[in-house]
Amino acid sequence: MEWLTENWIWVLVGIAFLALHFLGHGGHGKHNKRDKSGKPGKQSDHRD
Repeated sequence: MEWLTENWIWVLVGIAFLALHFLGHGGHGKHNKRDKSGKPGKQSDHRD
């Protein structure tokens, strides 16, 4: 328990890192609009 009182900040940083990694990304592989062939997707010409 003494180790935890001396290193609580690193435990907190580790928990924050894991939380941001698993919850903060919003899902991997959805950062761009490319189809399966790797080519950029077409933009929609639809206007409201």
